Amino acid sequence: MPPSPDETNLSEPLSSFLNQASMSRQPHIVLVIPRGEAVRNFLYSDTLKVLQGQARITVLSVVDTEELRSLVAPYVHEFIPLREYPVHWLPVYLRNLVENAHERWVWSKVAQNNWELRDRRARQQGKQWQRWAVKTTSRLLANNPCLHALSSAERHLQWRLRTTREFDELLNRLKPDLVFNGSHIHGPAGELPLRIAKKLGIKTAGFIFSWDNLTSRSRIMVPYDYWFVWHAPMKRQLLEQYPRLRPQDVFVTGTPQLDFHLKPEFIQPRDELCRRVGIDPARPFILYTTGLLKHFPDEFRHVDWVIHLVQNSNLKPKPQLVVRNYIKHISPELVARAKQKIDDVVFPPMLWDPEWATPLPEDLTLYCSLVHHAALGINAASTVTLEFYLKDKPVINLDFDPPGSHLPPCDGFKRHIRFDHFWPVAQSGGSFLAQSKDDMARMITEAIANPKVKSEARRAFMRDTFGETLDGRCGQRVAGTLLLLSEKPSGTARAASAFPLGNNSSLPVEALHSVH
Repeated sequence: MPPSPDETNLSEPLSSFLNQASMSRQPHIVLVIPRGEAVRNFLYSDTLKVLQGQARITVLSVVDTEELRSLVAPYVHEFIPLREYPVHWLPVYLRNLVENAHERWVWSKVAQNNWELRDRRARQQGKQWQRWAVKTTSRLLANNPCLHALSSAERHLQWRLRTTREFDELLNRLKPDLVFNGSHIHGPAGELPLRIAKKLGIKTAGFIFSWDNLTSRSRIMVPYDYWFVWHAPMKRQLLEQYPRLRPQDVFVTGTPQLDFHLKPEFIQPRDELCRRVGIDPARPFILYTTGLLKHFPDEFRHVDWVIHLVQNSNLKPKPQLVVRNYIKHISPELVARAKQKIDDVVFPPMLWDPEWATPLPEDLTLYCSLVHHAALGINAASTVTLEFYLKDKPVINLDFDPPGSHLPPCDGFKRHIRFDHFWPVAQSGGSFLAQSKDDMARMITEAIANPKVKSEARRAFMRDTFGETLDGRCGQRVAGTLLLLSEKPSGTARAASAFPLGNNSSLPVEALHSVH
């Protein structure tokens, strides 16, 4: 069982605040967990452990398993399953209109690519006139006053035409001080309780789930009171897109998903890891992480080429390849490769709950250990690149289409490198950008032979982008800020500077592993 927060090595200001909070009325915080990855970020991390004993915690979660209930039972007062309800067609129609207009207003590289894909689909379906109407309307509405007015109208319709009163009754019974959404995107079940909380006058907060969401996803429709983001550039981006937000209501906490990589208890010894996945601990290994099939078509061809390079490598000792398939929507070719016995290649199982797309606790140790001990990472253009930057490991990104594929530009791999969120990474000089099969061969050899190549650029990018949040304490900062915000409205000004960074304390995680 993890120790209570006052038994851990927290920073002095945070410990002082928590001690004061424990002597006063405990605030009531509802944690909304609308998707599996939010379980990792806020139920597996330090967030729940810091909140425990300092606040009354209710968890409202779409993931509802006996294992998860047992895991969080020592820390929460009530665990409530979260279900998604249908939405009336009228606000759905208006939301679609707003989201198209928002994309045209932001006009990010992802938005432009989305329009190309929709244009193609319209041609294939013979719906060019309907598509023309949507594009024309979107251009007319693509300005901040229109977007604000339409978003307000959509919220009003969502309230008036809501199809259930369950959350009205639930929140009136719970009477929380704050409701926090652990993922503002890809978790539609989490939106309605946050909308209802806002209407009932309960303070609300939302976590911008990923670093790409502000340019790769459309308008945020839930009107949160407070916002949590990964880093300062995201905060600036959020304030630019939503100019009515107040800077003091947006908090740079970092993301708990990076905390695990900085905690020794999530890193297995190399020999133990290699025995677990079935590779030789005396030889270096490359970690290739695949992506979502619809975004990275024909990626199995890239994997096949890397397999060929590894098997024919002249490096001494000869490298091995570990391929970690994406958990959702994997191509049948990659599924087939994973079942084959291929020399010098392993496909370790994904330790996720497939029903909820939720990483199991033991997967955190497996994945963090793979990144920690890998000689090199390869991925198209994903968050894994940041994790390799964090560990100061060489990484190759794929700036060319899979060998033998014939992808149109709107489906190609090069577009991902140039998306707004990833382009600064590509320009940082910290990763290798492979633009051909020959590039891939040369870069694998260089990276394994010289692991510190591009190290200075990697460290500079992470320092300049994330500031001092890379200390393994993001989960603690989220918890501390939630406590401050739940105490009183004026807590906002204090929350931003309440927790000095740099103390890389960690909370034990034995409880995560004890339930499996």
